[in-house]
Amino acid sequence: MDAPVEGKGELTAAVRQVNAHLESLSARFVGRRALLELVMLGLIAREHVLLIGPPGTGKSAAVHAIADSIDATAFDYLIGRFTEPSELFGALDLNALKEGEIRPVTKGMLPEAEIAFLDEIFLGSTAILNSLLKILNERTYRRGQFSVKTPLLSCVAASNALPDDSLLAAFADRFLLTMFVDPVGDDALGDLLRAGWRDATSGAAPVAPLDKAMVAALHDAVLRIDMAGVIDAYAHVVRKIRLTGVTLSDRKLVKAQKLVAAAALLRGAQVAGPEDLWPVTYLVQSRDQQEAVRELLHAELQHSHNPVLTGSVAKATYGPTAHAAHLTAQATALLEAHPAADDETAREAWLVRLETLVTRIDAAFARDKLPEALRAARASIDAILSGGGKAPQGAGAEAAAEPAWCAGAAPIRCRPSRHCSSPAPTLHAVWARRWRRSRACSIRCASRMARTGPRCSARRCSARRRSSCHGSTGRRRCTRRRAAGGCRSVWCWTCPNGCTTSC
Repeated sequence: MDAPVEGKGELTAAVRQVNAHLESLSARFVGRRALLELVMLGLIAREHVLLIGPPGTGKSAAVHAIADSIDATAFDYLIGRFTEPSELFGALDLNALKEGEIRPVTKGMLPEAEIAFLDEIFLGSTAILNSLLKILNERTYRRGQFSVKTPLLSCVAASNALPDDSLLAAFADRFLLTMFVDPVGDDALGDLLRAGWRDATSGAAPVAPLDKAMVAALHDAVLRIDMAGVIDAYAHVVRKIRLTGVTLSDRKLVKAQKLVAAAALLRGAQVAGPEDLWPVTYLVQSRDQQEAVRELLHAELQHSHNPVLTGSVAKATYGPTAHAAHLTAQATALLEAHPAADDETAREAWLVRLETLVTRIDAAFARDKLPEALRAARASIDAILSGGGKAPQGAGAEAAAEPAWCAGAAPIRCRPSRHCSSPAPTLHAVWARRWRRSRACSIRCASRMARTGPRCSARRCSARRRSSCHGSTGRRRCTRRRAAGGCRSVWCWTCPNGCTTSC
């Protein structure tokens, strides 16, 4: 039997080792620190984890890495609709069958695993799920009269989506922790590409394995955490969650106390406090309801912290308010990183990042519900995009600095598009103010415009308003409307030297 961690010094050293282990793994898997932490929390608390997310988000690779980095027996399998129970639990022993006994050969199979990873878990048959239920709940595998205790520490399951079937939803409730995994954000794309290329060329950096005895000792220490002072606060949080219509089973609420205790242990405390209640967010098995719970419990969870589980704490307390603050900070930093006016390549990349950020803001918040700080940041971005990519410096300064595509002509500009292949992004034929990244609106570049005239040739440009013209003599209304197949631009310009016509 593994000896428990007796002294505070040994416990602190074990926690530091877990933190160093997570740091090594998170350097390899960009943007997956929270996922790795939640799997580690499940291992220490000996509870199961469910990961929901689209294909290609690194769920399987991250779980395989953390399983391989722990000195324990692992089993993983991709379940399909035609997977047979023997593929997971072992085939029947033919010699025993001759003697009239039903006994499977479990060597190297799920019943002997300490860490299990089951991909596409909800595609399993009824026979598979029924056998899994007993393993997950009671750590026992039974087939006929054959019964064996399993050494399972934690089972991590993955799926592209939660099932709509109520029976499968009841099975999903056996997984205490649920995390929704999204693709890596735009701000971490560079780190993702660098890490992926480094692994492809040099191989993954080796990670020192964690001792299975140490994980078991940490679990024993979890059971010694004093929970008396946090029970009332935990009950209050559960009551508030129920107000949103979320149903949490009694089994899940009781088991979740181990998560709170494990969070306190990894925080370096022997007494659980309100700052350790953040795992309750992961009890909810709905993306929308998780977001609602995070916002509802903002006051109760605002002081949550953990020096080891930093990513999962941030994700558990990241409601709309925190999301707006994060977007505002990103917008401010991006606006301050304005490239030099003569660096066209850097400016094009910067404008694409601004476009992406505007899309993220619009996807997260309705225009009339934008927080004040985020509204101001978005207005600043719109002003830059409407100016052809230049920071507002006054009309005269902008006109002087803007390049021209013919002698004396003011440029015909469009909102730079990631779908446009023009080498000169400020010389497009049209700037569609309300353009929605339609691939059909390809925005012809300057070389095409020089041949066909300054107008948008896309069949489905999303500019919906009447056009206006700016000539050398001032502003006047455009008479060629989009409905008649004429000018489709929002702003048109007339060359004072007469080398182009308005619209």
